[in-house]
Amino acid sequence: MRLQILAAALLGVCVLSCFDSDVDADPSVPADSSVPVVKISARARTFIPAVVYLKMGRPIALVIENEDVELHAFVPLLLFQGVNIQVTGNGAPEFNETGLARDLIPPKGKAEIRFTPRAGGHFSYICDLPGHQMRGEIIVTADSL
Repeated sequence: MRLQILAAALLGVCVLSCFDSDVDADPSVPADSSVPVVKISARARTFIPAVVYLKMGRPIALVIENEDVELHAFVPLLLFQGVNIQVTGNGAPEFNETGLARDLIPPKGKAEIRFTPRAGGHFSYICDLPGHQMRGEIIVTADSL
């Protein structure tokens, strides 16, 4: 059964990777290169860096790169609740009533999420695939770092 689920997930990623998805584009987030980029790597079942700092009210491009040869998921817990985002890359984003629920990122793939953090706080993110105990944290602050 697990193999069938994984095969279905990989098929979905392959199909969706043919498209570049713009989901809930936020007009307040410039689509050009003037937006700072923060990179998170998924490598050896670890997110690097484990902690990322963002500034509230400042547009950002969050890039999650899967450097491994296995599928990983980026599951932000409450970070994008009530926030408009633009998702691109070759991942397979999944949404629910609160917004982006997860993005399955294929081996050697990436997802880019452009948004403007609207609330400060500590927001965890995980990879929820079986056996992957990957965790990280995004800290959004109003203060200069």
